[in-house]
Amino acid sequence: MAVAHRFVKNGQLRGMAHLKAYCVSHKKDVDGLGSGALAVAATGGKIMLSDYDDLIENLKLIPDDADRVVLTDLGADSADFPLYLEQMKRIARHAQITHIDHHYMTEERKRLARKAGVHLVHDVTECASMLTYKTFRQILPERARLIALCGAVTDYMDDSPMARRLMEQGDRHFILLEATLLSEALGLRGGEDGFPEMVVGELSKMRHPHEIKGVPEAAIEQLRREAHLGELVKEKGTKLGHIAYMVTDEYSTGVVAKLLIGAFEVPVGVAMKEKQRGWYEVSLRSTSEGRIHLGTTIGRISARLGGSGGGHRKAAGCRIPVSEAGEMLKALAAKV
Repeated sequence: MAVAHRFVKNGQLRGMAHLKAYCVSHKKDVDGLGSGALAVAATGGKIMLSDYDDLIENLKLIPDDADRVVLTDLGADSADFPLYLEQMKRIARHAQITHIDHHYMTEERKRLARKAGVHLVHDVTECASMLTYKTFRQILPERARLIALCGAVTDYMDDSPMARRLMEQGDRHFILLEATLLSEALGLRGGEDGFPEMVVGELSKMRHPHEIKGVPEAAIEQLRREAHLGELVKEKGTKLGHIAYMVTDEYSTGVVAKLLIGAFEVPVGVAMKEKQRGWYEVSLRSTSEGRIHLGTTIGRISARLGGSGGGHRKAAGCRIPVSEAGEMLKALAAKV
């Protein structure tokens, strides 16, 4: 069995990390890095950061001598679900698996995951960082609360039952500033090799975001860029019915999607980036006026067009062939 880290009062680690534990988490946002850091702090495992579209390939890298695997903030309700199950069954032969998530999953898929040997911690009302904190709360120090709250704030889920209670126990302005610093820094440097892993490592040691080297400086620079980007989306974006879309080179496509909503006064923004030749990585964001569940809607549309996707009611993503982008946008606009 994996041995968890133990903490003394000042947040420093004691004990030994277990070398056969692996923590696989979403690599693109604060909630993913935060939940991954909390899992690392609790298990002493090695971090493996993944995006949704390369999750299966990363799961294949988990060796057969692993005895503890924790997955966080990685939706498994996409077209790749059969391959996810295949990997879960393989890993479960020799390791304890915990999958902590808040992405939408059908009851049938949750049942199949558990049947494959997965201990599934699933709740769409809390962010992944909050669920990870709740799962390992007894062996995490007090500073872990801030990491969980940063995930909640940046995923727009700080009004959830657990997050709201924790928020009321701290200084709201301090929490919001720490969460924003980390989110903005990732917007600028999240695509750099090694930077997200460094952030996870520092957070797992219970460093506050403002204490992590390079984070405050990157956050300020990203704020400058976003001020300019807000004007750029007005020029480069396009409105289609009740959605607005744009092709971008920005790492944080979610930010572009949100800016499109304001620039064109529509309920849904769509930002597309050619991450891999011939394929678009797509981020979608919605306001409270959006009538559809973005995650389930884009999941069905992208699967029909040869891609995959999923997510939450107001925030989702997908991967589709560039050649099918027009069809995807038309299908989405018809639903909004």
